[in-house]
Amino acid sequence: MAGFIQEIIPQTAPIVENDFRHALCSGETGCGKTTSFMLPNISNRIKENYGMLIIDVKGNLHSHVKAIASNHNRLTDVKEIGVPWGEKINIFENISKSLFINTLSEINGDKGDKFWISTALNLAGQIYDILAISKNLEALLKNKKNLNFMYRFDAKSINKILSSFSSFKEFLGECTRILEFFELKKVAELTRYGMSENDIYLVRQFAKEFNYITEKLLYFYKDIDQDSPASGSGGVFFTLRSLMHLFSQNGLDGEKELKILLEQGNIVVLHADSYDENLNLAVMNILYRRLLIRNNSRPIALFIDEFQRSVSEKNIPYIDLFREMKIELIAAVQNVQQLENKLGEKKCHEFLGNILHNYEYANHRENSLDTFEYVYKNKKSMAEPMFIKDEEKILAQMRWQNLSNNPPPIGWIYFRPDGYKRAIITHINTKEMKYYYILEEKDTLLKNELAAMGK
Repeated sequence: MAGFIQEIIPQTAPIVENDFRHALCSGETGCGKTTSFMLPNISNRIKENYGMLIIDVKGNLHSHVKAIASNHNRLTDVKEIGVPWGEKINIFENISKSLFINTLSEINGDKGDKFWISTALNLAGQIYDILAISKNLEALLKNKKNLNFMYRFDAKSINKILSSFSSFKEFLGECTRILEFFELKKVAELTRYGMSENDIYLVRQFAKEFNYITEKLLYFYKDIDQDSPASGSGGVFFTLRSLMHLFSQNGLDGEKELKILLEQGNIVVLHADSYDENLNLAVMNILYRRLLIRNNSRPIALFIDEFQRSVSEKNIPYIDLFREMKIELIAAVQNVQQLENKLGEKKCHEFLGNILHNYEYANHRENSLDTFEYVYKNKKSMAEPMFIKDEEKILAQMRWQNLSNNPPPIGWIYFRPDGYKRAIITHINTKEMKYYYILEEKDTLLKNELAAMGK
């Protein structure tokens, strides 16, 4: 009696080779990309002591990462960005003027009047120059004189400058104070502190440029019509303020550089669900560029699910250069067409040409929950999913929270953020839910009010 010979498909874990040639996993929702591809590779790279960036698109991947990191004794390396209790980064740290201007331009998209946007970006460039020059001057005067300049090149300082006309005026007053410090006679006296003639020349050149830009900003401020603040220079001011306001969100108003966190070996979880798509693109575009300048040779892995959300025609990772930098991209999409729609056919083809490891997962209806079928280098294989029990995730979450500076009470885990300074937490035994407030030292008054209310 004739019969059919059933195809025997080997079971092989789809672990990407450590060759920094990058990997792309494609397959529709439910086909096993996360459980049988992303999580096993995350586990492998955690075990191999990589610095890692993991994009949490849906807001639930972080708990899996913590459980895996706990199993590999790397729970202390896990950092979260985009939640009130997470790390705060300065995405503008060490970036060029052109990248700063392009970031503001792209985050705006096609919205608004081109004239207002263009003029606002010109104002942004002048503020950048002031902050960059002051940083250079402070470096030259280190251990000799202290400028005590109140502003730094970060989102917090720039948003403070743009918070109101009076705040902008205070900024200009601080610039004027700095100029008094660099009068010719005072600069000449720097020789007493052992400063070389060459350094004194640089100080004078920087001071001259600082003075030139300050005069331009003073003229801009005087041109603001206080009776009609939304027009003319006032309109430009408000346009730039609206662009910069996007960078005042959770986690983007700190001092640390994301690239440095990765080079230090941290496992960084970025909550992409906390930001809109343009802001996510801005963060990733800056990171892609900053990674081209490495401070050490620690391997870095970028895990990006729904990869099409992290790229655009003008924002594509430099994976052709990443290999020599020991940086790998491990990404997932539902289908390549999504990438083509974002990048265009030509750029998509060029990008995919630099990815050696391609994994294609079968339709989820053809898979069971026990194994998932995929094709790699024209060979079919079955992958076993990595399922993590809720108990493991809860235990890892509690351990992680108690490692942080401001953990919720013992027995509680955070459920989701609800506003800037509070989260909803749930008790692991009773399942009771309540608010937990994330407070800083400056919030002492609010802390006392909450204590009086019994919260």
